Amino acid sequence: VRLGWHDSGTYDKNIEEWPQRGGADGSLRFDPELSHGANAGLTNALKLIQPIKDKYPGITYADLFQLASATAIEEAGGPKLPMKYGRVDITAPEQCPPEGRLPDAGPRLPAEHLREVFYRMGLDDKEIVALSGAHTLGRSRPDRSGWGKPETKYTKDGPGEPGGQSWTAEWLKFDNSYFKDIKEQRDQELLVLPTDAALFDDPSFKGIRG
Repeated sequence: VRLGWHDSGTYDKNIEEWPQRGGADGSLRFDPELSHGANAGLTNALKLIQPIKDKYPGITYADLFQLASATAIEEAGGPKLPMKYGRVDITAPEQCPPEGRLPDAGPRLPAEHLREVFYRMGLDDKEIVALSGAHTLGRSRPDRSGWGKPETKYTKDGPGEPGGQSWTAEWLKFDNSYFKDIKEQRDQELLVLPTDAALFDDPSFKGIRG
């Protein structure tokens, strides 16, 4: 899910030229973008994707990243997301977007930062809240993002490589527990980033979330 989001989250609606405007264009397979701080650890996801690309060379990386994300959500119990194909890959590292277009987990003014990043993509407050709910899945690892604990009672046994800190207790289940767990401050073992907390502190975000 993170791979698909980070490949698409560089989109800038204010730039007309492609590929300068970013977006889901397969650029994340190249350095220097893969070396951006926000993308730490995604090399592992690319290694899982590459055999599929080798077997089906007709699909673009841009489409494959989004297909993998949609499939992961469905397999985790989420909805079946309708896929549209035809995204075009960039062809060279020089076409990668500049660093800094993805959200920072700990900005000085979290709510304002979220709006700056997501409004640039053409999204609104309701969509910011909805997309933040993707944190119901997965973990954060301090050796990659700089956030989270090395392990918790929820992650010490995996599945997969043990460790990291999750936002929810059942971090491979796609549901709305992200919103419930943070609101109830259910467990100090669960991760709450400054940008997560902003959804519960900012008046507009609170009104949407309920």
